[in-house]
Amino acid sequence: MVTEPMSEKSDVKLAAPEKSKAAISQPKAEDAVSGTAKQVKEQKEPRVIPLRIDRAAAAIVRKTDLNMRPRQWRRLLLKLSFALCVLLPGLLGALYFFVIASDRYAASASFSVRSMDATPAGGDFLGAIAGLSSVGTTTTDSFILLEYLKSRELIEKVQSEFDLRSAFSDRNIDFLYRLDPDAPIEDLVSYWNSMITASYENTSSILTFEAQAFTAEDAETIASLIVKYSQELINKLSESARQDAVRFAQKEVATAEVRLKVIREEMRKFRSSSRAVDPTASAAAQVQLVTGIETQLIELRARLGTLLASLDEDALPVVQLRKQISSLEKQLIERETEVNGEAQDDSRIGRGLSSLLADYEKLQVDMEFGQKSYAAALASLERARAEADRQQRFLAVFVSPGIPQTAIYPYRFIGAGLTFVIALILWSIGVLIAYSVRDSMR
Repeated sequence: MVTEPMSEKSDVKLAAPEKSKAAISQPKAEDAVSGTAKQVKEQKEPRVIPLRIDRAAAAIVRKTDLNMRPRQWRRLLLKLSFALCVLLPGLLGALYFFVIASDRYAASASFSVRSMDATPAGGDFLGAIAGLSSVGTTTTDSFILLEYLKSRELIEKVQSEFDLRSAFSDRNIDFLYRLDPDAPIEDLVSYWNSMITASYENTSSILTFEAQAFTAEDAETIASLIVKYSQELINKLSESARQDAVRFAQKEVATAEVRLKVIREEMRKFRSSSRAVDPTASAAAQVQLVTGIETQLIELRARLGTLLASLDEDALPVVQLRKQISSLEKQLIERETEVNGEAQDDSRIGRGLSSLLADYEKLQVDMEFGQKSYAAALASLERARAEADRQQRFLAVFVSPGIPQTAIYPYRFIGAGLTFVIALILWSIGVLIAYSVRDSMR
């Protein structure tokens, strides 16, 4: 039963009570009084309207159906999205990893860049901690080699000895890892980087790489070629550093050698023009000759004085002695003039022994300086070569590539599990976003 106030707009049909025959036979006065009392009661209290039970039940069922249908649709849509976004990708991932994915073999090698110099064990480690490494150290060469393993130059060198395109584009390879035979070199480089992994350990200075291929023999061949060309790179870098270290010393030696050659040529021209192999010895001989002439003059003049004491001026011995003295005086004047630099022989450099000796001594000093400079440059070159040889670097391979026995890639269980987990996470995020949007729109 539902209690509602009386209204003219009410669409509920009221069930009128049946009037008994006894009530009709009552007096009209009682009817008027009872009618007035009912009207007053109806104005004070709401009337109780009886409804039919079947119609009320049907209304309740219709309202329940209207409330339940959107929830059922949401549950159905949620299940369908879970199947499409989680179960289907999980099944496809499992199908790929367990049925379609091709086996990949991996061959690895480990090596270290070493130096002939006995570098302290903590040198490179401290440099790695500080983030500073001097140019030419083994650490720098190791990082250069690490970048070289992923370079186009290495790929082209390996391609010249081993057909990478044919090995990576075989029809038996699954569609995700198969390389297009006509792919440009940039795509080949990207593909190569996905098949090569390399790492460098600062504390031990060990570089390790792993090369993947779809056959064990191909993996071993590619890894061996990588080691070969890595050794060539380190040897090239070491030789280049060695040449840079001795290049300055070689330039100094060349300069000193040219200077010495010029001085020797000037000395040759001087000796040729002066007609004296050793002007110092010639000057000593000239001085000795002048001294001898002066000695003879002194003796002859002494004899002349003795003869004049006993003979006349016209005496034959006196005349002969004077002629000898006159001849020796002329010779003495000529020799002194030549020694003092007043000779008229222009063929001699300096026109005299004094000038000749001055020029010769200058050339002699230049010659000695040139010889000492050349010897010092040669010594510097030898020291530079020894230092360069001491710092020469080489690649020490202590783990060589071998033929793998088992395909370790792909990780089938891990790959399938990750596919399912990632799909589940993405689906959960999408559902949370959808519910948040629905709640914000209410």
